[in-house]
Amino acid sequence: MKTVSFILIAALLFACNNSSQQSKESTTDPANAVTGKIAPAIGEQCYLFVAAKDTYALKLNIVDTSVKGTAVFKNHEKDSSHGTVEGHLSGDILRLWYSFQSEGMNSVRELYFKKEGHNLVTGISSEATRADTAYVPDAKAVSYTGPVYIKGDCAGVPEL
Repeated sequence: MKTVSFILIAALLFACNNSSQQSKESTTDPANAVTGKIAPAIGEQCYLFVAAKDTYALKLNIVDTSVKGTAVFKNHEKDSSHGTVEGHLSGDILRLWYSFQSEGMNSVRELYFKKEGHNLVTGISSEATRADTAYVPDAKAVSYTGPVYIKGDCAGVPEL
């Protein structure tokens, strides 16, 4: 009788433990369960870089891998620019197209950033131009050694 009771209790404990494990697995994104990757953050995120009297800010809305937002580059003694960004997040690499106005002209520039922790590191590379667009001809040549944008409160981000 004790053996049967022990087996029933063990089976009951196993079933309860297995049920809670299945509950945890069902709340995990199935696409990420296989790869073990964490889903990209969703929602508004803001990043700021300040150098002396220059302020550069990004306000990004990330949904899945799609990114849209605004960028403001306020330079103290040079022309500033502001505009919109649109692109995608692939792993920890953020590729954006920055459509902006500077000196009364509309331009487009390709930007790369790498997510490191809560911050974004600017990608540096040679650029080529076509019409009003500056782009990176070889994405594999981008070196993530540029200015580091610190994630912060969106209230501190300058508006367009």
